[in-house]
Amino acid sequence: MENRSAFSEEIDLHELFFKLRRRWAWFVGCLLLAGLGAWLYLAVKSPVYDYQSTMLIGDQSTGSKQTQELLQLLDNNKQRAVKIEDEVGLLTSADMVRRTLEQLPFGVSYYAVPDSWLNSVRKLKVRERAMGGVPFQVQALADKPQLTGVPIYVESLADGRFRVHAEADKGELRQLFSGELVREVEDVKFDQTIGAGDTLRTPLLSVVINPEPGYPATGSEQYFFRMNDMSSLTADYQQRLKVQPTEHESRILLLSIRGSVPDKEQRFLNTLMTTYVQDDLNQKNETGRKTIAFLDNEIGKLSNSRSRSTANLSSFRASRNVVDVGVQSGVDIQQQAQLGTMRARVATDQKFYESMLSYLRQHRGKSQVATLSSAGISDPTVTHLIEQLTELNNKRAVLAVNASDINPQVVALDEEISTTKEQLIQTLGSLTRTSEIALRDLDQQLSAVRSQLSSTPENERQLNSLQTTSESTEKNYSFLVQKRNEAAIALATNTTDKKIVDPARQTGLGPAAPKPPLVALLALLAGLAIPTGLVLLIDKTNRRVQGKEDLARITDIPLLGVIPHGTSKDRRVQTQDPRSPIVEAFRSIRVNLQYLSAGLDKRVIGVTSSVPGEGKTFCSVHLAAELARSGRRVILLECDMRRPAVAPYLGIDARAPQGLSTYLSGQSTLEEARIVTDIPNLDVLACGPIPHNPTELLESKRLEDLILLLKEEYDYLMVDIPPMGYVSEFFVLLQHLDANLYVVRQNYTDREMVGQIDELYRDQKVKQLYTVINDVHFANTYEYRYKTKAYNYGS
Repeated sequence: MENRSAFSEEIDLHELFFKLRRRWAWFVGCLLLAGLGAWLYLAVKSPVYDYQSTMLIGDQSTGSKQTQELLQLLDNNKQRAVKIEDEVGLLTSADMVRRTLEQLPFGVSYYAVPDSWLNSVRKLKVRERAMGGVPFQVQALADKPQLTGVPIYVESLADGRFRVHAEADKGELRQLFSGELVREVEDVKFDQTIGAGDTLRTPLLSVVINPEPGYPATGSEQYFFRMNDMSSLTADYQQRLKVQPTEHESRILLLSIRGSVPDKEQRFLNTLMTTYVQDDLNQKNETGRKTIAFLDNEIGKLSNSRSRSTANLSSFRASRNVVDVGVQSGVDIQQQAQLGTMRARVATDQKFYESMLSYLRQHRGKSQVATLSSAGISDPTVTHLIEQLTELNNKRAVLAVNASDINPQVVALDEEISTTKEQLIQTLGSLTRTSEIALRDLDQQLSAVRSQLSSTPENERQLNSLQTTSESTEKNYSFLVQKRNEAAIALATNTTDKKIVDPARQTGLGPAAPKPPLVALLALLAGLAIPTGLVLLIDKTNRRVQGKEDLARITDIPLLGVIPHGTSKDRRVQTQDPRSPIVEAFRSIRVNLQYLSAGLDKRVIGVTSSVPGEGKTFCSVHLAAELARSGRRVILLECDMRRPAVAPYLGIDARAPQGLSTYLSGQSTLEEARIVTDIPNLDVLACGPIPHNPTELLESKRLEDLILLLKEEYDYLMVDIPPMGYVSEFFVLLQHLDANLYVVRQNYTDREMVGQIDELYRDQKVKQLYTVINDVHFANTYEYRYKTKAYNYGS
């Protein structure tokens, strides 16, 4: 009897490789298919390339003085990081990408279909080309909706005309500029011919097609184009565009994109950078122009006052002959001038405050307002709040690129913007009221000074008043003119602090994808992984007994031996070679059985299985024959009266009129039912005619007497018992058996069936029970691979 080792959960690599090696044909097939798939993928897939460019932001060595001061104010690490994120957000925003694409002729995409066998059935190998890479140009009418999502084929005819045709199950009619969906189109189909430069007008398409100058007139390729609406085009480029700093805290941004048409991707990156730089310069110039416009308006008002005050002073001197003012009124006049100057400054500040306060109140409900300028405002609190509000507006613009208005971060920013705006409104209101109070106070002081001057001679008083007004107006005028000149200089010298460092260029020596080595590696891995997975899946889902390791998992019944797979010739016991593997296997089982039965005079051995087809009759006949060849007298009782199958193995007549059934029913004697075989020492009690009541015959007293009689005459009684999983005869015959052999067929017997008899064995309802594994393919079984050549030993 074979010793079985305890089952181990560890993976046996030798066993795994053995199972995989058996399926070598699967690996060859999968590798060939994977290789073919990789080749087709490389042939069909359009190569894509990586492009990148760099630009510098926030260069503090350029720009106006106002810009310099702002950069110095923001010059700390935390705010610089936020600034970089703001710049990245603005560069990748949908608005920036859309305005860039509006400057480029990307509304039409052109494609070529090479003359290849891959395209004979379906258009698999398609290459996108830039404008000028196909023999025609397409210009869409901007005011007409166009068919999108459908390839529109164009064929150049011999007479210089173009054939335009398309056919698809579904398409969309959209306004190209806005991306608005007009309607969905089912069963798209049209075919028209137009002349070069003519306008094609259909309900689905309105375009002008012109020939491409210098393009060859003949060719073997097919060409088509697709219409791109601006919304889809923007989303595509925004998704592919990547922007990031070259290093941590670096102010140089790396812009990269991947595409299959070099000209389009490089033009997009260069145009994007140019648009972004120009936007920054336009914003700075707009702020300067607004400041100058405000100062020009104020200077114009003061110019009129200045002219009037000068004329009044000259007229008074001419009419009154007054040249100078007396010493007595010198102090009062000087005080009046100072108060007038102070009042003018307060009045100017009040106008600034009222103007900005009016604008903020008009835009109080909006989440964002235009950038406010702090030029001309001396109050530090207002200046700080304006800078804080500008920074919050920039943050919200970045978030709005990828977030909706209900995004928690956007809502939080809106609340903070609203709060800051309210603080600024309250501060400006307070400053306005303070200015009003200051003006009233200055007016009171001026009134007091004027009262003191009124006590002087009238001429002197009037002269002093006119001189004071003229001097005050002149000072205010000079002050505003100076500020206007400074603003004009700032505007004239204003430059953007952003510039292009490197224009767009291709990176790498070849396409970024697909890479043939990587595709080949993936195909190799797939060709190995798929069959490996199938083998493991089949192995793990197989519920049938494969060998002794399987039996060790589910039962403790001792294993008596294994029987190799045989051919149809092995069914006949008489024709077998005594040195054949099957005979050797039964000889080993016979030795193990005799070892177990040592010390017993007689032995009644039953052979059964769970279901038909597992080889119990085959084992019964061959084991009986092997016992007979060893010199023991053996008789085989065919108790499986429902499906008798002993006769073909021994070459006897299966339609014999007498047998075990006739003997148990009293229709024949033992001598009439017993058959002497050609194998020495082996007799058979075949089933005979199939009875209608086999269970009752096996339960009869006559069978018990027969077994007692045969024990006296034979050394071994081999009993072929019906399958235990189908009928109850097994339990009827169990009382007469000294030993029981349970036959399990490799890759046939379900493990649950073995579990049933194991339960009987553990409950001691069946004693002296042994298992035999039948029909084992040694070459296909890891456990018994060594036995494939074991039976050649000594031959």
